Amino acid sequence: MGRIRSDEPAAVRNAKLMAKLYYYMAKEMIDRLGKEEGSKAIKAAVTAFGNDRVASMKEEAAERGIEKIDSVLDYFKVRDMPSDGWINTMEPPTCQYCPLHDIWNDFGELGNYVGSLYCDVDYILFEGFGFKLSRENCLTTGDKYCDFILR
Repeated sequence: MGRIRSDEPAAVRNAKLMAKLYYYMAKEMIDRLGKEEGSKAIKAAVTAFGNDRVASMKEEAAERGIEKIDSVLDYFKVRDMPSDGWINTMEPPTCQYCPLHDIWNDFGELGNYVGSLYCDVDYILFEGFGFKLSRENCLTTGDKYCDFILR
């Protein structure tokens, strides 16, 4: 259930709060602009956000003397979003539980729809470091997990 409680780990609370803020902002865009134009605005904002995150992570990599990020392990050295509270597996790489989805799912079809637009940030992040992400399953589209197949 997408509740936010004070006794949850800080990273989980912050993720859920961000997910709620994102939902209300995305909903407002769709309400004011219509689904097609609102979705375009949301996608543009998510793309700008993703590109900003990539630039920040690359800057940190340079500061830390990490010259090239050519493995997922290197990527996780500078990844800016904590994984606390997410339930992940590595073989195969999947996310079984996501606090963001926990919130969006409570908002029903619209919550999952705008959540799926946000989830495209993963493509931007990985591609920003030269990885090709393939995702056949995503929680926001009704699947039981998100997969992260990187090439």
